[in-house]
Amino acid sequence: MPQFLIDSRNIQGNTTTLTGNEAKHLIKVLRYKKGDRVFLSDGQYQYVSVIESLSGKTVNLKLLDRKLLQKAAPSPILGISLLKHDHLELVLQKGVELGVGEFILFISERTIPHYHESATPKKLARFEKIAMEAAKQSGMITPPKIDPVISFEALVKNFDGFSGVMLAWEEEKESSFNTVFQTLDPTKLLLIIGPEGGFTKEEVALAEKNGAKIVTLGRQILRAETAAITTLALCQYELGNL
Repeated sequence: MPQFLIDSRNIQGNTTTLTGNEAKHLIKVLRYKKGDRVFLSDGQYQYVSVIESLSGKTVNLKLLDRKLLQKAAPSPILGISLLKHDHLELVLQKGVELGVGEFILFISERTIPHYHESATPKKLARFEKIAMEAAKQSGMITPPKIDPVISFEALVKNFDGFSGVMLAWEEEKESSFNTVFQTLDPTKLLLIIGPEGGFTKEEVALAEKNGAKIVTLGRQILRAETAAITTLALCQYELGNL
């Protein structure tokens, strides 16, 4: 059953309104009509509503019932270097499908300079739209947060804010993902994937010095986007979600 995301600030008494892309999707794609029931969520509550009226880009709803959402299971946080646009968008889409709770985009030494334009507000708005659409299709209550682009060094300085940090590196040969995962607290786990050219040895040493666990994803050298998806799938498997 489709579920639409709303802002709790837009609830007036027992009514609310859907506008923009959400309303367009409900009217044009799903073909909802007056009197149909619609499921909504503001991230804290799930609502059952009924359509009172609708026009081209607006749907007016009456709220019939609400229930407090259960606390979600731990969601991995993905730190990913800026990649070629379509590759990064693929990671965002598949990352949402694989339960990422937050994306942290960063620039490291081997991040291709041309990709730095992804740091613009326009690009970030597009990334948020992609995450929103993927969240709707996956039935997620709320879309994951996409943080402003930072440097790799700035990310490393914030390692203390996570319950654990795992960095995948193609030159690591011993520490497997599943073995290291079992030693960490998954409550707020940060998974880090580097750029197409990989991390430098100095960057890996810096991360390890600040508490990151360096892991291998296997014998094959994976493309950055493949490594990100693989890492998330492994994480969800270890969490018992796959």
